[in-house]
Amino acid sequence: MAQSATPSEDEQQHWLRRLEATGRAQARYLWLVLVVGLFYAALRVRGTDPEQITVPIVSLKLDAATVLASGGPIVAFLVLVIMGAIRAWTHALEQYRGTSPANDAEQLDTHPNALDLAMYTTDKSPAVMRHLLSFVYPLFLTAALVESVWLGWWLWSDPVVPGREYFLVAWVVSWIPAAVLVLSNMWWKRIRQVFDRKQAG
Repeated sequence: MAQSATPSEDEQQHWLRRLEATGRAQARYLWLVLVVGLFYAALRVRGTDPEQITVPIVSLKLDAATVLASGGPIVAFLVLVIMGAIRAWTHALEQYRGTSPANDAEQLDTHPNALDLAMYTTDKSPAVMRHLLSFVYPLFLTAALVESVWLGWWLWSDPVVPGREYFLVAWVVSWIPAAVLVLSNMWWKRIRQVFDRKQAG
């Protein structure tokens, strides 16, 4: 375990505020990826020919195919944002604790999100339950990436979508790093943690 210099009280207060801000951001974007994912899934199932989408309040009419074409890149980008928020929160925790990696974050997580509460366990929880629930985050983010692939495949298969090439480039540029981060920072770390706990037990 790497040990860094103990932060001053002012620095600790700064990192504590950073923890709160990144925790709130993470919660917002987790809900956003759920809502956006449901919207694009409903639009994809419904089909687009030859419909338009009307934006409420401003009565702006948009081509449904163009809106759907943006789905793959947007969902992948939101996964990137969530991964960034998680990494920023982890870094703030390490700076606050003065250790890397930092443990025992529960008392500092003053704004737990829905996934945090869904996967919440204690040392008294059954080991199988702890192991299974530790994969809630990677499963949620992987589901978003799978939907992004589904939307991207539709875009690839439909050559008549306006601006199709630009949307495909945006999708590839956002999806690949998002997939790498979810695989390495979520799945791989969770699997290692499960094996480490089994060996320690």
